[in-house]
Amino acid sequence: MKKNGFLWRLNRKKTLVLYFLRNYKRIVGEKSFYPEKEHKPKSQIFRELFSHLLKYGEIDYTYFVLGLDVKGANYSDYLSFHQFMVRRDRLNMVRRDAQNNAEPSNYACLLRDKALFSVVADSWGFPVVKDLAKMVNNELVESEYHSLEELLHAHHYLFIKPVDGQKGENVFCVELVDGEVYVDGVHSTMSDVESLVKEVSKSHDLLFQMKIVQHPDIAAFHKESVNTLRVVTINHLHSPKPEDVILVGAELRVGCGENRTDNVSAGGVKIGVRADGTLAEYGFFDKEHGTKTAAHPDTGITFEGYPLPYYDEAIRLCKEFHSKLKSVHLIGWDIALTAEGPLFVEGNESCGTDFQVMFGPMKEFYDKYLPYSNEGDKYILRTYTM
Repeated sequence: MKKNGFLWRLNRKKTLVLYFLRNYKRIVGEKSFYPEKEHKPKSQIFRELFSHLLKYGEIDYTYFVLGLDVKGANYSDYLSFHQFMVRRDRLNMVRRDAQNNAEPSNYACLLRDKALFSVVADSWGFPVVKDLAKMVNNELVESEYHSLEELLHAHHYLFIKPVDGQKGENVFCVELVDGEVYVDGVHSTMSDVESLVKEVSKSHDLLFQMKIVQHPDIAAFHKESVNTLRVVTINHLHSPKPEDVILVGAELRVGCGENRTDNVSAGGVKIGVRADGTLAEYGFFDKEHGTKTAAHPDTGITFEGYPLPYYDEAIRLCKEFHSKLKSVHLIGWDIALTAEGPLFVEGNESCGTDFQVMFGPMKEFYDKYLPYSNEGDKYILRTYTM
C-alpha cells in the first residue's frame, strides 16, 4: 500500500478512530490548562475532537493546550496544527519566477542543515554562534583540530548537536573542568564521550559549537540551559525589503530542573513576549510536563512584565535575515540574548502554532499571511513587485 495514498490514509483514519473510541475517556478528560475557568461539557468536547478526527484524520492533541475546552472558545477561530503544517510546508516549498509561476524550491535546506545555516549567516554578516567542527561518518572535519580530545582541551566546552536535529534530541554539552570531563553536568570520562559521540554519529552528522554566554537577565531564569528567544516571521510577499517581513510573534523558552536545553518537549517552559519586549503573564509547559505557571518553577522569577534585553534588535535582525532568504515563506528563528546583543543559533522551517497558546486565536492572521487553497491543489500567493 502506497504511503500517503488514498487507501493508506483511509486505513490510518480507521485505526485512529478505533483508538479514539477505545481511549476517549482519557483523551476527553485531559487536565485543563485553565482550571480557573468554566468548561464545556464533556459531551461537547467529545463531539469537537471526534469531528476534527473525521475531518483531518488526526487526533488534535493541542485542544487543551489552546484552551478549547473552555466554555465559549470557538474551534473555528483557531488554525489547527494539521492545517498549519499543510500551509507551511506547501508555501515554504514554493517560489515565484518572473512570470509569476509557482515552482518547487529547496531554499529551506539552508535552515535544515544547521552547519550550512551558520556559514550563510556568517557570510552575510549576521551574528551567529561559532562552529568549531563537524563530524561526518565519525570523522572530525572542517576543523583545525584532529581529535575530539584535542578540540575539548582547546575550548574546554563543546555544545554538540545533530546537523539535522529537532526538539533538542541528541543534544548534549561536554565540559572540561580542572582536567575532569563532564557530560551535561555529570562526571564522565573522555572514553565515555567518544563512545557517546560515535553512537549518535551513526545516524546523524554532528556539529560542535562554542559555549554561548547569555545575558545575566536571561541566565537568571535557569543558568544550566541557554534560554533562547523564538521569533517567527513571514515573508508573504517574498520581498527583499526587511520592512515587508511580518512578525508572527515571539516567545522566550527557558529550561527547568536539571535540563541543559530549553526545549519544551524536554520539560522547559515557553513564555509569550509582548510587542514592547516584556514577558506575558503565564509560561506554558508541554502537556506531558504540566500546564501553565506565572513564575519559573525553580528560581521563582515572575514572568509578567519581565523585560528582555536587545528584543527590538533581535526582531530587526530576524526581519533583515528573512528578507535575504525571501524564497522561504515562514521561518522560526532561535536567538540567544548575550551581553553583546542577539546571536543567531539557528533558523527553522519547522515551527508550529505555539503563539495561539499564548495570545489566543490566530486563524484570521494565518488565513491572511499563510493563504492556501486546496482547490485544484493551487497555491494562493502575493509576491513582491518593484
